[in-house]
Amino acid sequence: MLRKKTNFQSFQSSKGGRMIPLYFDMFDSEAWQSLSANAIKLYLHMLRKYAAKYVKGELLRCNKDNISMPRSEYLKFMAKNTFEKCVDELIDYGFIRIVEYKPMAGSRKVIIYGFNDMWKKYGTDKFHVKEEWKRAKHRSYI
Repeated sequence: MLRKKTNFQSFQSSKGGRMIPLYFDMFDSEAWQSLSANAIKLYLHMLRKYAAKYVKGELLRCNKDNISMPRSEYLKFMAKNTFEKCVDELIDYGFIRIVEYKPMAGSRKVIIYGFNDMWKKYGTDKFHVKEEWKRAKHRSYI
């Protein structure tokens, strides 16, 4: 019988499975270093929901612009006010953006987030957070 190849060290995982890739250029970036610990925690929870399908090295599909974070999920690891501050922080540093507000029954809504690569330009003249990427509460209307 063939044994399954183990590609992880014992300090990395108890049994293997899926992992969250975090690249060194992101980790070493000025934007990442400026994030609070709670914002990093939220980003990792969002990144955990990312799924991509590659065929022969080509990206077939992914959900990078279809990430939701329901209240029932984020309340397990942070309070509502902390969550909202962290979302604003991740948007302000260029890591995520709001893709869509989906109204539901009553006053409830689902907010769809997307991953953003603007963090690469943080601290330069090219860094710009568009108004439509922000939560409605923080958009500046004229």
